[in-house]
Amino acid sequence: MATAGTLLATAACSSTTDEGSAGGESLQLRLGHAYGIDSLPNRAAEMFAERVNELTDGQVTVDVYPTSQLGSWEEMQEGLEIGTVDVLIESVGTLERYSSLASIEGVPFLYEDTDHLFEAWDGELGTEILDTLESETGFKLIGSMYFGQRILNTSRPIETLDDLTGLKLRVPPQETYIATWSALGASPTPMSLNEAFSAIEQGVVEGQENPVDVARFDSFYEVAPFITNTGHLMGNMHFQLWGEKFDSFSPEVQQAILTASDEVSVWYRETALAEEQENIDFLKENGVQFFDVDRAEWVAKVAPVYEGLDPQVAEWVAQVQEIAQS
Repeated sequence: MATAGTLLATAACSSTTDEGSAGGESLQLRLGHAYGIDSLPNRAAEMFAERVNELTDGQVTVDVYPTSQLGSWEEMQEGLEIGTVDVLIESVGTLERYSSLASIEGVPFLYEDTDHLFEAWDGELGTEILDTLESETGFKLIGSMYFGQRILNTSRPIETLDDLTGLKLRVPPQETYIATWSALGASPTPMSLNEAFSAIEQGVVEGQENPVDVARFDSFYEVAPFITNTGHLMGNMHFQLWGEKFDSFSPEVQQAILTASDEVSVWYRETALAEEQENIDFLKENGVQFFDVDRAEWVAKVAPVYEGLDPQVAEWVAQVQEIAQS
């Protein structure tokens, strides 16, 4: 499998820099993601780029490409492998097509609250999962940016499980998401996020599921003015890199990238928690109606998803559940 390459600051030059050399050549990296200009992921990307540049005294420049300008996240992951993309902001679950172990991110109703999520992922278990995934897939995931609780965002109101029957729902092309919404009675339709707005607008699908900031900053509320507070998933975003390429960087560049990702992660979590109500208020002011659910009823319906988990994932799930009980 090819390692990811980096791009020279001079676009006309096709060779990559030797960032590990003593010459201190400039290094230009491309960071992509699928989210809106004003979204948290994009603000985090811009902050990351600024800090990496500062920490390397201008040696490393990170160019940010939001709103799927470098392709869908699937295409950007492939770009990490072949060198056309250097950094991607996405979740663990997007690696599910490379390893079933990444399905840990998509296990529904796993966390009791944000404290439970943070305790699981900030400790040894979170490190073990990320290290195992790098070994299995080749992708290095750094940072830990709280992405919020996922909600159901639809073009028609979903107040009960019965309302969900047959709902044509855009989901990421990940098996656990498909299994979850199938178990709940919907009709999940795998689709890249950058295609979802027009698909809802045209009636191809009837909604999508993501945290409320995506409903706001990707303008989904304009075509899907109903939100059901399912809280079916919560998790983190990470900076994804190709592991072998990261290892080829000089120790100074590696440390700058790690330091920047840690600093951005702290800011991201604080900001995500602080802005959640602001996003809800904005959506309500723009005509979005919110509905709550009977969590126990929804949890009972997804039992088959747990029964089909990879044995290693089931072991991690058990450890997460033990944390809640401790």
